[in-house]
Amino acid sequence: MTKEQELFWQEIKKIQDCVVNITLSKISQYDDMENLLNDVTYETIYAVMELLDGYKSSYLRGEIINKLTNCCINSDIELHDYCEEYLNCSDI
Repeated sequence: MTKEQELFWQEIKKIQDCVVNITLSKISQYDDMENLLNDVTYETIYAVMELLDGYKSSYLRGEIINKLTNCCINSDIELHDYCEEYLNCSDI
């Protein structure tokens, strides 16, 4: 594995650890499994989008390329800004 790949997976592991810890700190507030799962997936996806946007590490920024058109999907937007618009999360 290259140094860059190792760095990427270290950042992914940090995201997982963070989401688990956030969820555990709030777990008693959930009375609905769907809200819990929505929040866990929301927090995880949001953090991965921040990673792709270059906010998690000054050494990493991702490009998502549409292989059919060769266009970079995230060339002029911040992916994490759209999570709230498209993903479900609770008010907890």
